[in-house]
Amino acid sequence: MSANKKQTELSEYAAETIRHKARQLVGKAGFTWDDIEDIEQEMTTDLLSRLPKFDPDKAAHTTFVARVIERKISKLIRHRKQEMRDYRRESCSLNDLIEDADGDTIERAYTVDQDEADIRTGRRHRTREEEAQLRIDVSLVLSKLPDDLRPVAERLMTETFTEASESLGIPRATLYGARDRLRLIFENAGLRDYL
Repeated sequence: MSANKKQTELSEYAAETIRHKARQLVGKAGFTWDDIEDIEQEMTTDLLSRLPKFDPDKAAHTTFVARVIERKISKLIRHRKQEMRDYRRESCSLNDLIEDADGDTIERAYTVDQDEADIRTGRRHRTREEEAQLRIDVSLVLSKLPDDLRPVAERLMTETFTEASESLGIPRATLYGARDRLRLIFENAGLRDYL
């Protein structure tokens, strides 16, 4: 049997295995029929990237292909079940059409508050109102700081310890002491949760 014929058989075997395994994933880990092409593409790409590592002394072509595909499937499922992307947390789609208060049909996404969406997706940690209040509170505390601590606090808001130490021209040990004093002042001002 020629090498070309063997490669053709491997390619046909790999393609058929990928098609079969992709269809088996439908209904598992939140995969749907709409995901099949993406699953097949990910498995194919992974297999092609690993083919140069194939060693015929260790396993047959079909065994190698099957193992690579099985491992990729495990990774796909594990990826889907990670807490951030867990399909089981989805109770509805933001693209679902619903009726608003006026009786009009709109996508559910238009009913979600932007602050809430930003917090859920990790783009923000607080609402805009909370951030504005925090800026006011921090400005008030900064304005009441002793002259020796104010520049330290301002630097530490935007710089690392090393950068602040260099730009202020003070040793890091002194900076750590100033940080501890600042922490106490901010805690006494009721801002402990924001430190």
